[in-house]
Amino acid sequence: MTLRFFAIPACDPVAAEAELNQLLAASRVLTIDRHFVACGESSFWAVCVRIASGPGPLPEALKADQGSARRVDYREVLSEADFAVFAKLRELRKSIAEADGVPPYAVFTNEHLASMVRGKLKTLDALGRIEGVGPGRVDRYGARFLALLEQALAPA
Repeated sequence: MTLRFFAIPACDPVAAEAELNQLLAASRVLTIDRHFVACGESSFWAVCVRIASGPGPLPEALKADQGSARRVDYREVLSEADFAVFAKLRELRKSIAEADGVPPYAVFTNEHLASMVRGKLKTLDALGRIEGVGPGRVDRYGARFLALLEQALAPA
């Protein structure tokens, strides 16, 4: 794992944004932490990017394509039954994100949700083993997602 730090000026962000976007497009990003530092005209965004180290490049399906990232179509990747569970998890994620005032990906990403469905997760420990899901997410959101998974995956 590698950490990269950026200071993006609030008044003239173009150059720093370009450098950050270049890194994001070329790397396997695990997390991004950002904080606004208010210093009048010198105000800036402090950004920390945690990048996965490890074997091989990012899969072609997830690489940036002419400045915009390709999106995975989970209807094609997951079975029909798994996609139905995935859709329920997305609805739960949306309601939690709205209640917490955060973007949905701050709760869990689509890839996290797909991993939950594929793995038919039953424990918080298993949830914490998904790449990019740390203890904070497990503690804050894990029980609600596991309860929905258990309900959705239970035999009818």
